[in-house]
Amino acid sequence: MKVTVIGLGYIGLPTAAMLALNGNVVQGYDASPTVRDGLRSDAGYIADQEVRVLTQRAISSGNFLISNRLEAAEAYIICVPTPNAADGRPNLSYVQSASYDVARLLKPDDLVILESTVPPGTTERIVGTAVRERGLSLDDIHLAHCPERVTPGAIVTELRRNSRIIGGRRPEDGEAARSLYASFVESNIYVTDSRTAELVKVIENTFRDVNIALANELALLCEELGVDAREAIRLANKHPRVDILNPGPGVGGHCIPIDPSFLADAHPFLTELIQTARRVNARMPNHVVRRIHELVPIPPYGRKIALLGASYKANVDDSRESPTQKIDELLREQGYETAVFDPVASGFVRTLASSLEDALHDADAVVLIVDHDVFSTIKPEVAGEYMRGRILVDARGFFDASTWQAGGFQVYTLGSPRVMGTLATHA
Repeated sequence: MKVTVIGLGYIGLPTAAMLALNGNVVQGYDASPTVRDGLRSDAGYIADQEVRVLTQRAISSGNFLISNRLEAAEAYIICVPTPNAADGRPNLSYVQSASYDVARLLKPDDLVILESTVPPGTTERIVGTAVRERGLSLDDIHLAHCPERVTPGAIVTELRRNSRIIGGRRPEDGEAARSLYASFVESNIYVTDSRTAELVKVIENTFRDVNIALANELALLCEELGVDAREAIRLANKHPRVDILNPGPGVGGHCIPIDPSFLADAHPFLTELIQTARRVNARMPNHVVRRIHELVPIPPYGRKIALLGASYKANVDDSRESPTQKIDELLREQGYETAVFDPVASGFVRTLASSLEDALHDADAVVLIVDHDVFSTIKPEVAGEYMRGRILVDARGFFDASTWQAGGFQVYTLGSPRVMGTLATHA
């Protein structure tokens, strides 16, 4: 098919490239001239190597063209962002704008697919309204929702191998969308109605948010009860029907901190558990900062805290909604100096330290926020040579506490019943 993909970001770009390499002629459009120009050069700005190589191959094939404007096609896939607005409600303005842009080009039998994660009902309400105002009946076209189901660091593999959910306004709309995705999806494709497909995507991320909130609340409780939370969770997970995730300093990324609000906003009085879980996870950075404050007490002025990790999860470069951002802001507001080091992340709100040594230099404490594999090589005796104080705050249970204690560090691990070691002397 001749396909137009609107939005060449995290999802739209690899989807467009995958379609182009599997027999479709794809026009890619992004509102950002910087993105369009970067793709026309060598796509070297793309941090994910697999996505970069896939994109370069697709463009070289001649089947993937980057355009400065939308042009007529047979199928249109909308992959624009749906961030939270300032009031916490979902911002659907990008979806609305793209829908009207597409509607102007529609002709009978065209296929319109919304991939953006949205509250239930959005596909028919927003895209459908744009189509009707164009003067077409929804029965004149095929309309569907097909949410993405990939994770950073494995996008290319998961686009191909993960099962997909497709929701059509009518059964024939779902089948039309299934035919397009079947050109590159190797796993099962399940067809349902559009509202159910919208809800499924939000449920998936809300489930993880609630699960993480349980782990985080258990960590806070275990600190008070004198129990190691990770050991308790590990043993509880030996039960065949229990699968609790690990606690951490908060939840980041573009999906999990945002998608539950789509449900909470739709029915505030029917989503108390979802809202409570969101609050538990949102306040975890405050708990980490409170522990830092206890270990590196006032006056905070002149005290330096080194923060390890800026991305929202291990071994990915994406720093959107990272807990590090909130922890960094809170510490600086209280008067601490901070330095953030991450050899993996990109796009963080502040300039990152150029090296681990620079981040640790004269630091009173080091805080492990993101458990990148690369951080496993850090040795306490080496880190201590650069630091003014010897305090480790491990928000992931990543380091072996006894090893750092033997290296002269006082160690606090999130969810641990006690602080190990002796308090370091501050200058």
